[in-house]
Amino acid sequence: MPPPVDLKLLHPVTGKAARAMVDDMVNGGVAASKEKDAMEVENVFREGGPRKRSGDSEAVEARETRGGDGDQGRELDQVLQWADRGGAYERLLVWAWVAPVCLLAPCAYLNILLMIYLPPHTCALPPPPHSLSHDAWQNLSIPRDDSGKLSSCTMYDFPAALNSSSSSSFSTNQTLQEQTYLAAALAWQQTNQHPPPATLTTECVFGYDFDRTHFQETASTEFGWACGGAVGIQRVLRASMLGNLFGCVVYGALADKVGRRGVFLLLAVKVAVLGSVYVLVRGMWVVLALRFLISMGLPVIYQIVIISALEQVRDERRGMVTSLSSIFFSVGQCLLAPIAWLTGHWVTLSLVTSLPALLALVYIRVIEESPRWLVARGRLQEAAAVLRRVAKMNNLAPTSHDVMARLRMACGHPEEDAPAADRTKCGPLGVLSLVVSYPRLASRTALITVCWTVNLVLYFSTTMKYPYVLENPFVGWFCTSAMEVPANLLVLVLLPRVGRRTLHASVMAVTATALLVDAALLALGYEERHKAVSSLVLAAKFCSSMTFLVTYLQAAELHPTPVRTCATGFASLVALTCNTFSPSIILSMARPWHSYLLLGCIGILGVLSASLLPETAGRPLPQTLEDAENLHKTAPVPHKSGRKKRVEAVVAAATARDNRAAPPLPDNSVVMKVLNQGHLTETII
Repeated sequence: MPPPVDLKLLHPVTGKAARAMVDDMVNGGVAASKEKDAMEVENVFREGGPRKRSGDSEAVEARETRGGDGDQGRELDQVLQWADRGGAYERLLVWAWVAPVCLLAPCAYLNILLMIYLPPHTCALPPPPHSLSHDAWQNLSIPRDDSGKLSSCTMYDFPAALNSSSSSSFSTNQTLQEQTYLAAALAWQQTNQHPPPATLTTECVFGYDFDRTHFQETASTEFGWACGGAVGIQRVLRASMLGNLFGCVVYGALADKVGRRGVFLLLAVKVAVLGSVYVLVRGMWVVLALRFLISMGLPVIYQIVIISALEQVRDERRGMVTSLSSIFFSVGQCLLAPIAWLTGHWVTLSLVTSLPALLALVYIRVIEESPRWLVARGRLQEAAAVLRRVAKMNNLAPTSHDVMARLRMACGHPEEDAPAADRTKCGPLGVLSLVVSYPRLASRTALITVCWTVNLVLYFSTTMKYPYVLENPFVGWFCTSAMEVPANLLVLVLLPRVGRRTLHASVMAVTATALLVDAALLALGYEERHKAVSSLVLAAKFCSSMTFLVTYLQAAELHPTPVRTCATGFASLVALTCNTFSPSIILSMARPWHSYLLLGCIGILGVLSASLLPETAGRPLPQTLEDAENLHKTAPVPHKSGRKKRVEAVVAAATARDNRAAPPLPDNSVVMKVLNQGHLTETII
């Protein structure tokens, strides 16, 4: 849609005359079709645009020409909606890109958690003697812990027991070791009715006997990452976490500099290639290095898809797109459970979840680069080419001149290409410059970073704290993942009714309250496995899933296009860094209720931060740093309001903004012709 008519030219239309015109238009005065209205608006744009008024500065004139408040983002939204009038490209964007990528992304992002799954295990033993069954042999050779279960990491040292020595007398030869152990065990059984004392135990000399009920082989079972060797699991997880941290910075800034689509394709190919090579390496340091490289940018894939989609869909559908993306991400997590169950082997699981990333190459010819990002980089010719292709999908055939004219007008440069705007760098100097030049934007970035950190810590901690864990890892993974789907659906229902800020703060308040009540119950003597305590932890996890989704949406709507990916990457970086302390909160506290109390206080911090953020519902995505700095001055876009309300709002705005005399309309003005034909609504809005 072209830029709206200057509202100051409509000043004479006030009072009863305006009310009568509104009522007449609502009750049927507008007889032309929407297509005819659009053609009339285009005529206004081409022939009868607002005239230059004497006494106004060029800045005020440019601002009025673009629609009133200097909101370049809103004018660009109108151009995007004009090109995608039928919504064909928007549907392709959501259902052919966002949905499948969000469905498959968690498979590549979270597969490492199941690949390194450590099943129940005991010490491996030599073959039992003919006189003993397997169970009797285990009972004889492996001690039991306080709960009565066989020890996972120790076995009786029969040779040392017979020699009355605390040191084992095993030989270095494995066959001789087995023979020596077997003979010593039988000798002990014949001369003693009781097992050796607990002090005469040793680590698992012959390796480990893993339970292979659910997995044929995992990386932990193949490399022996159990007991003392479990440090290998910790190293792999740390390498993955460090990769996520560095990837958020590197690829987030890269997406803002070279484009969303190109970085997305680069990350997808990297995941497919390195994820396949990963199963072939065996050296520990090579495994860690490759895991670091694979994990670099994995969270950014999801962020890029969401940000690029939000930059191209209509304002009123941003909440829906964000909710759908999170729903598909949760469904993808659920999908990982049956995939792991069907494969049963960590090598096959890695290949099945990594190679499909090559399908992203299809998007080279399907998904366009974000026109909003192209405009922000000053590449109007490329943005116009994208909009022309989008318009053709909607059975429109605009000329290059028409598209460029609309883009230049939206950018406030009717006669020339818009300069590249806001080339802010994401390094320390860029951040410092942002804080000095745009203090409101910097404070909002700090607040959304706090919200992101609080959400991640609470989400991760409540997942670890929830005491009910199923023995079947696939069923347990599926159930905890499936619980997020109704949480995301609830966000989809509440967002258009409540708004971002209110929903975020209120749901986070419920999370903090649940955790604080748990702390009180535990302090009163209740156990963590009590139904009341576990139910409140589950409620906290449900709510943290909701607020995490809202945080993603707010992060995209608060930051301008040139630094949107970089800012979300920075927030994710800080959150991931702070989340490394979550295990300490869960495991290192002196008493269980201490950790719940600390988590509840962290939740209160999240409530305060979310309450201080501005409401972004109904406001266009900021296009420049100035738009983001002055976001609080931007009036919300009426959403799902009736025709009468929209016209009344426009007439009221025209009356309120101009209490001074306005020049009369020219007799031959196309604007007067449009008004006389009853097309006020579609021309202005």
